[in-house]
Amino acid sequence: MVPAAWPKTEHVGTGRTEIRRLDVPGELRVVSYYPSDAGWTLMWDRWRPNRFAADLRRLRGLNANTVRLVISPAQFGYPSSTQRYRARLARAVSLAAAADLHVQLTLFDWWFDYADRAGSKRWAETILAPYVGDARIAFVEIRNEIDPQDAGAVQWARVLLPWLRAYLRGTPVTLSVGNTDAVRDLRALVRGLGTGSQPDFFTAHYFTGGGELAGSRFRQLQQAAAPVPLWIGELGYPTSATVSGYWSLPLTRSAQEAAQSHFLKTSFAASRQLGLPAPGIWILDDFAAGAIPASDVSPREPEYTFGLFRADGSPKHAAVIVRGLFAGRRDLGFNGSFEQLVLLEDGARQAAMWAAIGLNRLSADRDGTVAHTGVASLRLAATEPAYGQVQVAPVETGVRAARCAEATAWSTGHAAAGRVRLMIGWFDGGFRRIARTSSWLSLDDGRWSRARVRTCPPNRAVFARVVVEAVALNGVAWVDDVTFDWR
Repeated sequence: MVPAAWPKTEHVGTGRTEIRRLDVPGELRVVSYYPSDAGWTLMWDRWRPNRFAADLRRLRGLNANTVRLVISPAQFGYPSSTQRYRARLARAVSLAAAADLHVQLTLFDWWFDYADRAGSKRWAETILAPYVGDARIAFVEIRNEIDPQDAGAVQWARVLLPWLRAYLRGTPVTLSVGNTDAVRDLRALVRGLGTGSQPDFFTAHYFTGGGELAGSRFRQLQQAAAPVPLWIGELGYPTSATVSGYWSLPLTRSAQEAAQSHFLKTSFAASRQLGLPAPGIWILDDFAAGAIPASDVSPREPEYTFGLFRADGSPKHAAVIVRGLFAGRRDLGFNGSFEQLVLLEDGARQAAMWAAIGLNRLSADRDGTVAHTGVASLRLAATEPAYGQVQVAPVETGVRAARCAEATAWSTGHAAAGRVRLMIGWFDGGFRRIARTSSWLSLDDGRWSRARVRTCPPNRAVFARVVVEAVALNGVAWVDDVTFDWR
């Protein structure tokens, strides 16, 4: 459980506020930050301390205890940083401490002069000298998403990591790999660094799909890093109008914001199962048009929509979810009672997170007039024999060793022909279904009945999905209160 406020002491006469040193990475609750209208280097060029302080209040309200700040040598001055930008960083660290927040400081962003090791040390010293032994700095990330296939980068890290750990006198140091092939890259990085140049912990980033592979991926990363601890330092899902991490979910704002919440819950659950620290969140706010400097990132629409808050500062549902997750809440809900709705492109309403697949003459809608409990249910209807299914990956979707899965659902309805069944489908790491187990639902008109499916994961299974499928249905069926658990 994250305390409501981290203890702090005021150093009288210095104007400096310090907060207790965190146990890193175990206690980390990190949110990356740029202003919504000034990403990356623009943040420091358009430095607005009042705006920063106001944004930190929202960030702290998420039960976060650390804000991530990123700086670039080219902007701050290299190899000797300039007083102007050092003063802005010092003000940022002080404002963070005043908000009861530590700082994750990411160095050497947008920088590739790995041959200049002497200049690298000189620049790092000019940046970090005021913070040696300073508990306000939770840890230092020496390089964001280093490329382990670049031999020069790895040799640079082999020199800089042990030097920086000694220089900082107790402040932890990390190094991160990106999301594209994180397991491969982390394995290569561990090999390249050797035993004498390891960071205090390794950091990896995860943005893949809908989070179904989080448990498998995090386990592989954890094994690659061992015996050094692992932290998932960037976790994010874009509420995009052009791409979705979930198969067949609508590309509407409400549908993708619900998907973002589900992705975060799934990834946090995977971390918790493996005993990993809470993942770091990318990022506090969406970016407004023009907020990302010209780069390989700036032309991509999804890159603007990873925020927990929209660009106007209004919260997405994910902000509420992260606040609870950072406070230690186990949120396993996947809209199994169909209470949460989202809007389709044509304005029609659909149950959040349930993807409609292969509908053939079948309607699959959220019905707000019929329910077993609450106010809504799933309504499957057809006037001639029809097929189709709706499915969802539950929050604790990843396979658990020596455990079996159980799904239940309540149903009622009336059908002239056909049936409806509840299934658990097992999928491999390539999203191929490799097995399924089902139970027929009762469609006794006017009476709700409960069905149960219990099945153990087959070999090669990585995650499960819960499926409600109509088979030659001619009539109406209502399904409600779907559950999923491991036994």
